[in-house]
Amino acid sequence: MRFLQYLLLIFLICALSCSDKGKKARQFQGDNAAIARADSMFTAIGGMEAWCRLKSVYIKAEHTEPQLPIPYTSEIWRALDTFELVIEQQNDSFHVKAVITEKEGRVRYYDKRDTFRLLSPEQLSDWSFGHKHNVYVLLHDLACNPAKYQVEIDEHDRLTFYRDSIFEVSFGLDQKKRPYLFYQPHPDGSVTGSIFTRWGTDDGLVHSAGGHPLDSNFIYRTEIWKPSSLSLKEEFGDELFKIE
Repeated sequence: MRFLQYLLLIFLICALSCSDKGKKARQFQGDNAAIARADSMFTAIGGMEAWCRLKSVYIKAEHTEPQLPIPYTSEIWRALDTFELVIEQQNDSFHVKAVITEKEGRVRYYDKRDTFRLLSPEQLSDWSFGHKHNVYVLLHDLACNPAKYQVEIDEHDRLTFYRDSIFEVSFGLDQKKRPYLFYQPHPDGSVTGSIFTRWGTDDGLVHSAGGHPLDSNFIYRTEIWKPSSLSLKEEFGDELFKIE
């Protein structure tokens, strides 16, 4: 009887230890206050599990820029696990589509320019960096791989994440713990910010539905935000990646 009790005790200790290790493996690195704030942010926008399940997103928005006389429609199909990105923008005066992946970037002008070009290696590298630091790609990766990130509360009271001691992203949270301020790095080492002024909820995910860079060089208003647990090809087919 004592032997059975001993085995049961050993089993419970191992179970608790394994559970604790598993929990730590799914946590951000950092002090308790920063980790708690990061957890609160993800709770406010739908939860880490939901953001980790997200594999791709389609966004349609109206953009307004000061130098343009009329708004234009911007459609973006973005993969979150890989570098796959399709952008199509148009209004009555221009129409352009870009298909950008790890291998190449193809740009087709369907307006009066009627031309086609490939991105240079330097341009492709910049697009890759920008994709990696897109807000939805980052939220997905933070949710899937929290243990790879160190989180801190910086001197501006922003939630700041580092990976291998390199700055990745910083968020300012509103009263509902939503990340309404977004700061991202650029290849030249500079950091720029955006503010999210409108919110939407789709499939339980809370996301930006409008906003602008802090320098206000353009304003966007989201019309469609379609999340998917499938890849871009699985969700939209090979036709999406074709340029005629």
